[in-house]
Amino acid sequence: MSDRAHGGDPEVWTHREVRRMNRAETDESPLRPRDLEEAAARLSERAGRLRSQLARTEEAASALRADCDLDAGDSGAKAMTLRELRTRAEADEALLERTAAALDRLRAGSFGICTRCGRPQGRERSLALPHTELCVVCAEEREAGPDG
Repeated sequence: MSDRAHGGDPEVWTHREVRRMNRAETDESPLRPRDLEEAAARLSERAGRLRSQLARTEEAASALRADCDLDAGDSGAKAMTLRELRTRAEADEALLERTAAALDRLRAGSFGICTRCGRPQGRERSLALPHTELCVVCAEEREAGPDG
């Protein structure tokens, strides 16, 4: 699908088309088998750490909920701490889901391919952010929103 403005005039390109063309011309080298092994190891390690972190967070929340000997002042602090623990757990769960999805893409042979446009993400990006689903251009477009 083209982003062409101005009735499809081939001499007039939108900002998005220019960025995509520039990115396509400067794509990095493709991922090598060694890169995929490294990414799999890092993602598996991260998933294990996140699962451990989630278990510790749940233990802390359970211990806090079980403590019934709190006065009124302590119950306000307890509620705030429980909210913080819940927020941390939600962030960890979201990252764990993204990490698991990246491991699934590795197994499926689509790791390093943008899930939005289907182009390679680039070797450096795939290795630096192995849980990411989008290439730089698509990530920028998503951050910019529909009017970006």
